[in-house]
Amino acid sequence: MSRMMKLFISTIAAMGVVRFALNMSGLPNEIVKYFSMTAIIIAGVIYFALNIATHKQRLKAAYLLVMPYMIIEVLALGYTWASGRPTIFHAKEYSLGSSIREHTIGHLVGGLTWEPLFVFLMMEIVRGIYAVSRSLIKVRAA
Repeated sequence: MSRMMKLFISTIAAMGVVRFALNMSGLPNEIVKYFSMTAIIIAGVIYFALNIATHKQRLKAAYLLVMPYMIIEVLALGYTWASGRPTIFHAKEYSLGSSIREHTIGHLVGGLTWEPLFVFLMMEIVRGIYAVSRSLIKVRAA
């Protein structure tokens, strides 16, 4: 695993812990929502799309980027489920009307299936745009 991947994984996990801690300290969701694991994942999508050569390696990177997010989400939702104490992780705008049970299981299943595949698709799109733009620049330069 590359040093950059380790940095992204640890940053995503740290942001999730910060988000949970801020929420538990009583900070309103309107502020806590700006401490975003998703924003870090998006930065990772762009970085790894441009810096990883093969589809297989980008697929692996997608799974690695989603894992800390999924773990934090499932643990925070599990806390809400077990304690009954609301958290931003199960706020109305994030739970789409699902029960805490459905939301927790959905993140567990999604984190192992469609979520990393969606991240991989985003990497492929970024990589494709990059490749096409490089080709166009070469054509214009010739």
